Parts: sequence; structure tokens; C-alpha cells
Amino acid sequence: MLLFIIIIGLLLRLSFINKPEGLWNDEYVSWYVANTPFQGSFWEEVLKQCHMPFYYLYLKPFVHCSDIILRLTSVLPGVLAIPVMYLAGKEYSKKTGIYAAAITAVLSFLVYYSQEVRFYSLLFLFTALCLLFTIKLIKDSSKINFTGYIISCLLILSTHVLGGIYVLFNTLYIIYKKKRISMKIVIIALIAGILLYPFGMNILRMLPSSQWWGIFSYTNVLFLFSDFFSPILTNNVNAPPVFFYNKNYVFWMTFPLIIIFIPFIEGLKRFRGFAVVSALTIAVMVMLALSGKVVFITKYSIEILPALILILAGGFRILKKSGFVLLIIFILIHLCSFFSPYYVTKINRSEGNRIPAEIVKSRKPDTIIFTYYEPNRFERYIDLAAFDTAYISKINRFEYKENPEAILKDIKPGNTVSVIFLDSVSFFSEDFIRLNNQNSKIPEMFITFSHIKNCLIKELDKNYTDFKLDRLGSWTVITAKKTN
Repeated sequence: MLLFIIIIGLLLRLSFINKPEGLWNDEYVSWYVANTPFQGSFWEEVLKQCHMPFYYLYLKPFVHCSDIILRLTSVLPGVLAIPVMYLAGKEYSKKTGIYAAAITAVLSFLVYYSQEVRFYSLLFLFTALCLLFTIKLIKDSSKINFTGYIISCLLILSTHVLGGIYVLFNTLYIIYKKKRISMKIVIIALIAGILLYPFGMNILRMLPSSQWWGIFSYTNVLFLFSDFFSPILTNNVNAPPVFFYNKNYVFWMTFPLIIIFIPFIEGLKRFRGFAVVSALTIAVMVMLALSGKVVFITKYSIEILPALILILAGGFRILKKSGFVLLIIFILIHLCSFFSPYYVTKINRSEGNRIPAEIVKSRKPDTIIFTYYEPNRFERYIDLAAFDTAYISKINRFEYKENPEAILKDIKPGNTVSVIFLDSVSFFSEDFIRLNNQNSKIPEMFITFSHIKNCLIKELDKNYTDFKLDRLGSWTVITAKKTN
């Protein structure tokens, strides 16, 4: 049965794995940092990020491979997590183990991140291992269990800065259960703290500036559960202001949650400790989000998901026959959603970097003007040496804020230029900008790049001809010839 569950999980994670849009922003960052040579500025690039270094080291051997191979590096830990969750559940009963493995195999949230060139699939595996060794360590303080727990915690801490919140509360739970503090844990915690302190402090300083786009809402918490346990992922980037934001999603978002409600409540009674650890972790994340330190999105909470799966699997087991029926319905909903257009492996990467690269290659301009991102963001899909390039990015945006048209001054009469806009950060009209320029609730980046886009389009319309407008995904590319 376990082998069958693993095969189902593997097939789901391999479905539609070839993404024609290419790597999107966060995935590109993963690849770019991992692709930086050790003898170059690898560690400098790591310190510029808002996440820990382990994943970049894990990805490094694969940086010269295709996009599909890069995605397979996330498929592997996603599949390995299935038997690990089986072992965690099996510590209570074989059925609980099978239920936990089955839930892990089909959860759309885990399937989605098993195809992302990001660290979340790997982090889930490490947290599942941490859960397994937590259970084993509470039962038996053997050296193997202690070592397994410490290694899994160190892997979490080396992968995700927010993982420290979960590790802290989980360790306090073990101490509470064991009724004593292990000096070994204290010593190892101090050593880990000293080694990881520079990365952690640097990341905590960078988090607010790197996540300028997020605004916390009560819907973030609601979407946490619908993202985890329904086939619809909503809070990948930022949550809509209302929960039922799309009538086509209502069934897929709510029916699975209705099915698991009673089993989850039953599971909470059996696994109170893990429920408290999860609740405290979320409470701290909410406080950080309210203070503007971090964006509250579901994937940042992935450390608690193994515990929630165990709680749910235990609840299904407690309910016996009725629990088994509910589990089958829950699994069938996720499997049936595979045939819907909303299934997670069919989600279009609208910000994929290959999209504008292919448009520009087909237009063959003399010059490419990039906005928001620097040219090297697209180097994986286009040979930039064949073009003159310029850019207005997050780094130099204030140099052009008052006069964006200056970026076009070196274009010679008769030459063509393609200007690339990222629509998801440049969607306001000039009238809106004029009325809301001082509105602190609207991120400055949206205002600035919308203004830049509006000014450049106006200049192109005034002094250029042979307009060609391409809109695809989240990108707009305008190609035109300078007349004078």
C-alpha cells in the first residue's frame, strides 16, 4: 500500500512539470545565487537574500541543467517526504502512518511546491524528519533519536530563517514532555546559534525591504488552511481582501475543509502538544506580519504542515470506519481536481522569464530596455550580447523617477527598441498616481514603476513609429522604431 501511495505522489509531482514560461522571479533568484561561483561572490549573494544558505548549496550541482532537471530537485524531496510521514504516523499505528502518507502524497500544496525551484519541498522533508524524531525522542532518549532530532533541526535552521520559530517551540515541547533540560541540546543550540547568527541577523534586517509588497489581512489566516488542505492555492504571493474571491473556486476551497473539520478536531484531542507548537508558531508569524517584518503567506508556514497532517491522520484513525470514508472522499477530491483547469501543476507562471525573452527574440530590436528587473534576469533564455541594453530597476529607479524618458536618449533614429514592462508592478494610471502619490498604504514601488511605464509609453507614442504591442502573462513588451 505504501509503495502505491508513493507512486501516486510521484506521478502527481511529475505531471505538467515542463513549464513553457520558464523560471519566474523567485526561482530565478534560487538559480542565480546557486550559479554564482564559490571563488566569486557566492557568499555575498547569499547574504543579499532573505533566506538561509542551505538550499543554494543543494541546488549548486544542477545549475547548468535544464529547467526540468531543476524542478526535479524539488520533486525528489517531495516524494521522499511521503515515507517519512508514514514513519511518523506509524509511531502511533500503522493505519495512522498510511493515512499520513496518503494525505502527504495528494495535498495540492505539496505537489505545487514539489515543482518549484525553491526550498519549500526540501524544507517540508526536513520538518517531517524533525516531527519523526520528535516523536521518537519523546518515547526514547537514545543517541540515534537525539542525533536525528538535532540534525533535522539544524537542516531547518540552515534552510529557512523563520524555521527558528518552529524549532524553538518544538524543542520547548520536548523539554516539557521529558521534564528536564538536556545540556547536549543547550550546547548544540549555542553552537548552531553562533554559526548561523550572521545569516539570521542579516536576513531579519533585509526582510522588511525585500517584502515591501505585502499587507496583512485576516484572510491570510483563512487562506492558510484552504491552501494547505484544498486543491486551490491562493496565498502564494498575497491574499485577496475577501475569502470567496472567485465563485468558481468555492466548492474546491470549502468542501475539503468541511470534510476534515471533525477529524481535525478529534486529532487535536490526541495530539495537543503538536497543535500548541503549531498555534504558537502561527501566532508569532502573525505578530511579525502585523509589525511589517514579514509577509504572511502560506509557504512561510510550511514547518507546521507535517504536524497538521499527523493531527488530521490521527483524527481519521480515531473515527474508524467513518474516518476512513471521509479520508477516501478527501483524497478523491484532490485526485479529481487533477482533471480540472485549476489543478496546481497546470498553474501558469505568468511572471516566467522566458515569456518576454521569446517575445524580444521574435521582434529582433536593436536595443532592449528592461524595467523593474536588470537584464541578467533573462540571461538564461536570451543571448543579451546580441543587443544593446539599458534598464530602470529597483536599484536605480530614483535616478529616473522624475525623467523616465531619459533611458531612451541614446536610441538612434531608425533603430528599433523593445521596452519590457512587468504588469504586476506597473498597473496604475497617471490619474490614480496623482491622487494617491502620498498614500502610505500603497507600496512606493507600484507607484514608481507605474509612473515609469506611463511616461515611457507616452514618449514612444510621441517619437516612435511601427508600434508592436505584445501582452502575455504578466508582461507587456512594446517594440517601436525611432523617427527623429
